[in-house]
Amino acid sequence: MKNIIVTGGSGFIGSNVVSALLEKKFKVIILDKKKPKIKKIRFIYSDLSNLNSLKRITKNADCIYHFAGVSDINKVKFMPIKTVKDNVLITTNLLEAAKINKIKRFIFASSIYTHSSKGNLYTTSKLSAENIIKDYNKLFKMKYTILRYATVYGTNNRGADVISLFTERAKKNQDIHVHNNGKQTRDFIHAKDLASCTVKILNKKYINKTLIIGNQKKVKIIYLANLIKKLSNSKSKIIIDKKRKRFDDFDLNGIKRIQKKFYFKYKKKYSLIKGIKNFLKEN
Repeated sequence: MKNIIVTGGSGFIGSNVVSALLEKKFKVIILDKKKPKIKKIRFIYSDLSNLNSLKRITKNADCIYHFAGVSDINKVKFMPIKTVKDNVLITTNLLEAAKINKIKRFIFASSIYTHSSKGNLYTTSKLSAENIIKDYNKLFKMKYTILRYATVYGTNNRGADVISLFTERAKKNQDIHVHNNGKQTRDFIHAKDLASCTVKILNKKYINKTLIIGNQKKVKIIYLANLIKKLSNSKSKIIIDKKRKRFDDFDLNGIKRIQKKFYFKYKKKYSLIKGIKNFLKEN
């Protein structure tokens, strides 16, 4: 497997995975609407809703990594049609192009929070796309791997996640607001650890599997706020805003115990403390 297409390869997760693929000497083509920062790589400005264009572009590919789509959970409720179009219909377009061109593998970026009864249109759209991928496997023998990522942070961060937001305020000594009671939990993984795992799943033993890429640790948001304040030597005050409750917030507390067999096993390079220290240096 040599020729790999990465949709959304200019974005946060996609760019980290592209770098990891290039280190392993894969030939990579990025499909995106944003020019990548990575130099000396083939980039195609692409409208992923255009099936005819996709059929032409993916003709000689061996594998598709699909990262493109709406991912900012704070925005999805304001653009439900775009969320469904980008996360469900475009995924189906890519699957159809892959089927026509007999592409060997389709790898899809989903979310650990699809396990939760909480969440929002983002997780609903991801689950819908997962089901369509599995149907393509049943109907057309499309080989796939679905990766349910935990909350990602680190290199090339898009700035919309809780670690980025808390870090930005801590460095400016501004108040850090924690909504609800701060006891909601998430699982965090550094982007470089995630990228390493995402390349390793090209192994044939992960074909037609749904895997969770995370640390198997629940981290309370209030703990995270205090940790970032401490590591950044910040004078920020942490404000617990119990009145600000979000029904669509991602929270592992609403998830029944996930069996360990669903987690991808790997040796992490970044603990949460090491990862945040590194993130503070980069930003």
